[in-house]
Amino acid sequence: MKAGRVRTLRGIITATGAPAVARRNLVVADGLINYGLKITRLSVWAVDPNNSFVAILSYDTISSGSTMDASDNRQFAWSVGNGTGDLNPSYIDPDHIINRDMFLSLSDADAGDYNYLIECQAYVLDDNEAIISIIKETSQS
Repeated sequence: MKAGRVRTLRGIITATGAPAVARRNLVVADGLINYGLKITRLSVWAVDPNNSFVAILSYDTISSGSTMDASDNRQFAWSVGNGTGDLNPSYIDPDHIINRDMFLSLSDADAGDYNYLIECQAYVLDDNEAIISIIKETSQS
């Protein structure tokens, strides 16, 4: 695996409903399986600092009402906002490479807008590494 440049994904995602949920596909499979991204930092914060939320980065869409589940191989990064405006802790599985889709999901959220900033390292994968990454993405615990 050869590391490339650092990239960022940032924007706003809006949670609606009660309890509020939101989903956004941030990376779309482009067919280039030998190019991957490794998330190095996940920051999510509410526009209204009193809002609470659970944010999940995953290889696949996460259904409404899902919680952070480290045993679910589709999930690889998590962040929790407690509604106090404090810095939100995030947890990232260091053993992952995204070479197809990546989704950001909010659950157990207060309705409103949420900012996200995701830092990732680009990687060039050989064929064997790419296949292993795809198998890991699709395997279930």
